[in-house]
Amino acid sequence: MKMLITNTRIIDPFGEIEYIENGYILIEDETIVKIGAGSASDISADEIIDLSGKTVLPGMINTHTHLYSALVMGMPAPQNIPTYFYEILKEVWWKLDLALDEDSTKASFEAGLLECMRFGVTTVFDHHSSPNFTIGSSELLVNTAEKFGQNISVAFEITDRNGKDNFKLGLKENIDAFNKFKKNPYVHPLIGLHASFTLSDESLQSIYNELKGLQNCEIHIHVAEDKADESDAKSKGYESVISRLNMFNLINEHSFIVHGIHSSDKDMELLKNTDATLVHNPTSNANNRVGMLPNDHILRLNAGLGTDGMRANMLEEAQQGTLIRSSHLMGSESSIDYLELLFRNNPVIASRAFGRKIGHLSPGNQADLAIYDYQPRTAISKDNFAGHILFGFGTPVDVITRGKYRIKNRKLTVASEREIKENAIFQSQKLWNKMKTN
Repeated sequence: MKMLITNTRIIDPFGEIEYIENGYILIEDETIVKIGAGSASDISADEIIDLSGKTVLPGMINTHTHLYSALVMGMPAPQNIPTYFYEILKEVWWKLDLALDEDSTKASFEAGLLECMRFGVTTVFDHHSSPNFTIGSSELLVNTAEKFGQNISVAFEITDRNGKDNFKLGLKENIDAFNKFKKNPYVHPLIGLHASFTLSDESLQSIYNELKGLQNCEIHIHVAEDKADESDAKSKGYESVISRLNMFNLINEHSFIVHGIHSSDKDMELLKNTDATLVHNPTSNANNRVGMLPNDHILRLNAGLGTDGMRANMLEEAQQGTLIRSSHLMGSESSIDYLELLFRNNPVIASRAFGRKIGHLSPGNQADLAIYDYQPRTAISKDNFAGHILFGFGTPVDVITRGKYRIKNRKLTVASEREIKENAIFQSQKLWNKMKTN
């Protein structure tokens, strides 16, 4: 099947062609095969869609999130108000993940991925935790993402904090998911570790022993998000968290390292030399008051952009990241181009992970498109579209993944949005009540 999209403004930041005022996109099955300016009147297709001047962006990528946090919006504040990072984990997130069961996990996945789709996010790298629903949780996420037509990276958080039996179950879930989905083109299985400070040396050795026979098996782990993580590694006799993970041979070109705020320049050089992936999560870092990832770390590693579960809207994450960083800089200091993280670095990361071209509007890329009915109040051109993207674009009216409409005229086409949200409200109330007893 060939779909021809015409009469559209095309914006592909950091792509082969960044801006076309009026052009067309030809899609064959799941892939973009041609893009150009003009009407494409000489091109035949099974379906021709006139977008009447609407704007197309590539479907976006979130390189680190927690879909299990989808039901926390409006959640009552904890009885003991946390004052620092470890207390935030203990009083909020570790109570939340313990309270999740299969039903509330499913509701979180559905509501979370729906919100991603609503904001034109078509590829998601998730880092999941539900200790009381471990076995089968990755498959549930894969099935949910497939329903929406999204690419999904799965990883279940392995930790010592819930006892040896739960540690073993978490490790098994990751290995099982890796073996089951490693050949699925729409799934990228990763081995999820919570953080160095919640894993003993014995546990890290057990993880390495399980992974050493698996080809292209990657870890996905929080690193040096707070200074406490670095202090813990040093108290165990290691130079740093990165050094500790490297001692157990867990750092390689396939590793996903998240945060890295308090990692040293030496740590960054090790990550660069191994070609590991670093993911930056600016709004979560600001919310948790843990610090800000240095410019040099971002630039040296070509860091990706994630949300750490704070939101689904990647354009908003880029906007807020820009503002947060600017608020900490003097007038003459250089900043970070967050659109570069979102539209250049994230596609590179996703394309390498999934083994095919993802994240651009150019031939050979998977046909993932976010379509906006954007009517700017000032002129838009190839020279100023960045400002419009950061501060003007709203929610897409249409979303296409793999060459098929998933949202059309603002309506979800693949499931009942009303049923998903009604169930999410029901499950969130049960979840919040359950958390009170944890």
